[in-house]
Amino acid sequence: MKHNVDFGAEAQANHALAVLRAQNLDCQPADAKRFSPGIFLSIDPESDSRAHVTSTAGELLNLEMTTERPGRWLSLNIELGSCDLSQRDVMGFVCKTRADETITFQACLRSGQDKGFQDAFFGKRVISYSGPSTHADLVKLEERDDIPPQAPWRELILFFPPDLRQLTLIDLSLFGV
Repeated sequence: MKHNVDFGAEAQANHALAVLRAQNLDCQPADAKRFSPGIFLSIDPESDSRAHVTSTAGELLNLEMTTERPGRWLSLNIELGSCDLSQRDVMGFVCKTRADETITFQACLRSGQDKGFQDAFFGKRVISYSGPSTHADLVKLEERDDIPPQAPWRELILFFPPDLRQLTLIDLSLFGV
């Protein structure tokens, strides 16, 4: 999938996910280095965590971590570009996950600002079990003062437990209304 023909606010992220979905990956990504266009892991440099990412047909990605000294954060970041939300009432995501051990994690919409960024967390925690589980969450934009309608850049961030061992992200997509 080379070309993005979707023009919605969430188009860049969904295109990046479609590109990842079409790949067969087997890599050990470094912190903040894109292992697929627009997608990267962020690992606290104070940890000794190492990631192994695989992606095969039918699943977005499998993440396996080794760590003896967990850091303060571990996240999967999906770039949304400038993602103009001024014509949207709702922004949300749907994901399907599976994990060897039951885990929970949070999702956040990060909006770039002149000096740094602002995080807006979705209301519900994602729960992953040994079998596939589906999660959907959304934010009503008019009810939030922590999500600017326009920003120079945005990311959807999945904040995993810093001591995560394994998680399969079967599917993920964003939507806006």
